[in-house]
Amino acid sequence: MPVDFPATRWSLIARLPDQPQQAAALVGLYADAVGEYLRRRLAGERRERVDDVIQDVLLDLMRKPELLSRAAPGSGSRFRYYLMNLAWLAALNAIRHERRRDHASIDAAGEDDSPMVDRLASDVPAPDQRQAMDRAWALSVLQQALDDLQRWAGDGTLEPEAYAVLKANLIDGKTLRDVAKELGIPLTSCHRRLAKARMLLQQAIVERLRLAGELGAEEDPARAAQVLMELVANG
Repeated sequence: MPVDFPATRWSLIARLPDQPQQAAALVGLYADAVGEYLRRRLAGERRERVDDVIQDVLLDLMRKPELLSRAAPGSGSRFRYYLMNLAWLAALNAIRHERRRDHASIDAAGEDDSPMVDRLASDVPAPDQRQAMDRAWALSVLQQALDDLQRWAGDGTLEPEAYAVLKANLIDGKTLRDVAKELGIPLTSCHRRLAKARMLLQQAIVERLRLAGELGAEEDPARAAQVLMELVANG
């Protein structure tokens, strides 16, 4: 059963203990963002270990619909904040247990020994952590939207050159004049292709925001996509 998240955002979450099959789909929507967030916070750990921890944490969360259902609406709350905080607590436990097994020292961040299921994850994190969570979410949405465009460039929905222009300008930071010279096309054509690719990118971003219930009915889709892009650029 697909997740109709925008229309049933908090009610769906509240029903998770009775509909545990929804937990995997729900966590899956945020898996990339959770992974990005944990990689940033565990930057001092071995990359291979971090990847293992992320996989274990996500699988564990999928098996705990009753824990996910504790998220609640409120001023400034987001399900992704709650989920990322749960993931962080679980990652801390995993790293701490590994260090104990290896008889290594435990840093201050891992001193609290409470099991994850007994900890209260916040729906409204501190400002610095909220910024990190927002950027991780924005990066994951942007990458998935770019993946959509790459797929469309492959199936003929979007001209391959339009995708190449967007990637060179948006991701690689090249000027359109330089892009036009590299691709051997007129600058005016470069502008047109960029405009079309950016329009499709915005549509892909908005669709993902709607799917995750992160775009309210009263919000301007174009502005929401712009805010997300600014989060990525200013992080």
